[in-house]
Amino acid sequence: MLAPKIALILMACLAGGTALAQKESPPAAQAKPAPPDPQAKPAPPKKPPPRRRAVQQIVDGMPAYGPRLSTPPPPAVPVGALPAPASPSVVAPPPAVISRCDAGGCTDVNGTRYNGAAGNTVIGPQGRPCTSNGVTIQCF
Repeated sequence: MLAPKIALILMACLAGGTALAQKESPPAAQAKPAPPDPQAKPAPPKKPPPRRRAVQQIVDGMPAYGPRLSTPPPPAVPVGALPAPASPSVVAPPPAVISRCDAGGCTDVNGTRYNGAAGNTVIGPQGRPCTSNGVTIQCF
């Protein structure tokens, strides 16, 4: 009959989170400290934690993109001061239509010779590099 009571006390102690030894032992037995060991070395003194010092926190912002607000905007260009359009001699000529090609280069329908270089690149009559796509030649 004693065994079921002990089992019930154990379950109650485990469910309540307390140990059986704490309930059954008298408080006087718990209050006695252990006698110091005469051969044990004393513990070294604890060092105080290092002193902390305040440091100013510096946080840089993201770089600004776009016009700077501190600089004045550039002056407006008057309408009459616009540059003249480019002359037709500066503009690249239209693509030339190829009439025939051989091992040394190609000739267009006007008889202009384009000497072969590497791959689809040919050299025009003015010495500029030109690109051939098989039907036309475009000089840059």
